Amino acid sequence: MATLSRRQLARACQIFLDLAYPGGPETIPPRKRPYYNIDVNGRIDDYLTPAPLAKGICEKIGTAGYSFRLGSSWYPHLKLRVQHVKRNGIDACVFSVDTHDAFWPENAPPPADHPDAAHWRALQMANSELKRKIETAWEQAGLLTHAGLLRQELAGTSLPQDPPSPVPAERGLGDNT
Repeated sequence: MATLSRRQLARACQIFLDLAYPGGPETIPPRKRPYYNIDVNGRIDDYLTPAPLAKGICEKIGTAGYSFRLGSSWYPHLKLRVQHVKRNGIDACVFSVDTHDAFWPENAPPPADHPDAAHWRALQMANSELKRKIETAWEQAGLLTHAGLLRQELAGTSLPQDPPSPVPAERGLGDNT
């Protein structure tokens, strides 16, 4: 199984939070601020559920990933997601932004006559633009995104490999490197 390193999580969170809170680190809600300055020499388990710091922020996604509700300056439900993928015998972590802003369960837009329709569409557009900026910045920082994975698939290239490190059995994706 792929190993999520502290360095990967630290870089992904810092990029996410820099772009989601353009007013600077002091504008990040206090409960989420520790994710801005993840100690790359510390324990990754401190940032993953069920650690006390992770309560209300980190959620396990099945056995193959995590979701971090880091929010933005205008929308508290924006999430950083990291999922394990395996292709051609190579494991990797794939990063994405979940805007978590579908209006209806079927992901349909709100009806035009709904009193919140214009506001909701504006929110979705702002969240979509932020998602694009974050995922582009992640790729520039060497983090794999779904778009990057798709480009690799289309080009017939391999997944990047991070140096191996031990994976705690109870966590799946976390490690201490």
